[in-house]
Amino acid sequence: MAQPPKQAVVLYKKAGAFKEKGMFNEAITTYTNAIAIDKKYDSAYLQLAQLYTSISQADNAVRVLKEGISQIPDFTSANITLGNLYRDNLKNYAEAINSYLAALKTDSTNKATYYALAWCSNAKEYYRDAIKYAIKALDIDNNYIAAYNELGHAYRQLKAYDECIVQLKKNLAISVNQVPLLYTGYCYIELKQKEEALKVYEELNKLNPKTGEAFKKKVDAMQ
Repeated sequence: MAQPPKQAVVLYKKAGAFKEKGMFNEAITTYTNAIAIDKKYDSAYLQLAQLYTSISQADNAVRVLKEGISQIPDFTSANITLGNLYRDNLKNYAEAINSYLAALKTDSTNKATYYALAWCSNAKEYYRDAIKYAIKALDIDNNYIAAYNELGHAYRQLKAYDECIVQLKKNLAISVNQVPLLYTGYCYIELKQKEEALKVYEELNKLNPKTGEAFKKKVDAMQ
């Protein structure tokens, strides 16, 4: 991105000062004026959208981000921020998914984007999609606990316990983490495979005795 014109930068800094003082209307006007000078001022779009969100004007934040994306086609951070707005503030998970997918077109290496897609897919009960995106996140970071939670949730909703075990064993072969171990154990409990569940307990106990003991109680309660 080219450096914004000096006049736009001056307005941007002035808007930030207004925001710090709680002068939100003045900050909004000044950020808007900075954008009017430089239609590709990415930071100004993001700051203005953040300000609108902080004063509970999510619809205006969405409008600003969409304007920024229309001016800057590869505006990855705006697409992610837009996805977060749809997910967290507007509870519109379908639009959130569209925004995160747009972000992936310009950055396919962000594990948080794949996790967000998995979360929204689970919220929409698109469990197969959630599994796909969670696995993508784990391909980037095999110890990404949030992604394991979405993966485990989706498999359990589908009651695909055998499939879940196969996938988690692949992850555990890369690096051992108590979360995939725990979900593996839950699957064995659901499958009534007590002997395998006890093996999981032994591994869990080595990593975290407190977690291991809590899991052991569930195994002992098996019929």
